[in-house]
Amino acid sequence: MRITHEADYAVRIIHVLAQNGETVSAREIAEHAGVTLRFTLKILNKLSADNVVTARKGAAGGYALAVPPEELALGRVIECIDGPFELNHCLSDEFSCTRVGDKQSCKLHRIFDSLNQRFKEELYSIKITDIIE
Repeated sequence: MRITHEADYAVRIIHVLAQNGETVSAREIAEHAGVTLRFTLKILNKLSADNVVTARKGAAGGYALAVPPEELALGRVIECIDGPFELNHCLSDEFSCTRVGDKQSCKLHRIFDSLNQRFKEELYSIKITDIIE
């Protein structure tokens, strides 16, 4: 599995918001995160839809974390952008295996599932406060 550029940028955006601790304009977020304003807004919309950030309108508007950084997991930010973790396509509910009728009886499926769970647990154990300098 590879984390997309969009998820990487989302982590940068969250990092900016966590370091600031207040409402920050999208333009400032983009500048500090090193992401174009247009892409920053697209990511902020996704994060807002998942209640990771809040948006405030008006002259003093901008974006702020909706979840305290000590409670916000790195895994949640990444899954908000990239969707559920699946190291292998056979872990998807939509996948129909052509090798075996029952995926649970497949040793490879069980191995990938175990690895996937450990990877997800690790990413969810890392809180945003762990990455703030």
